[in-house]
Amino acid sequence: MSGLITLISQTHPSSKPITVSTRPARLEDAEGLARLYFASYDDARFASQTDAAAEIERILRGEHGEFYTDASPVVVDEHDRIVAAALCLKHRVVTDPKHLPTIYELFTAASRRREGLAEQLIRLSIDQMHQDGYEQVSVRISENNAAALALYLTLDFNRWFPEDDELI
Repeated sequence: MSGLITLISQTHPSSKPITVSTRPARLEDAEGLARLYFASYDDARFASQTDAAAEIERILRGEHGEFYTDASPVVVDEHDRIVAAALCLKHRVVTDPKHLPTIYELFTAASRRREGLAEQLIRLSIDQMHQDGYEQVSVRISENNAAALALYLTLDFNRWFPEDDELI
């Protein structure tokens, strides 16, 4: 298993048009989110969909930090199935930097990848955080996830080190 790295960016209004229709994630979405979450990870993060569902419920109930509903958009398809989601927290409970909002989970259905959904969800989340007065946002990703790292770097995220006080 690889290590995790933390990235930080300044919040700002979205500079590109958002072309996908979204709505905020809600507790009633737990089952659909869990299905997509389980299917999205091929690294055996979860032994079962039940385990993924338990983690989604912990996120939505705020066990990892206060769930940030307004900054947690989901994309649904024509059958009202969730096909992409960004789940954000207003702060983290355990992991630094605890005082910043974070993009806690971002996942897209395999059949809908390479459509720009993840980028648009990130832009929406960051825009909402900016509207709510937050100046920075964090995200933790696997250091071996080249696709995620490339995406976040193109969106002006930078690697954060705890001793880098000037980034906070």
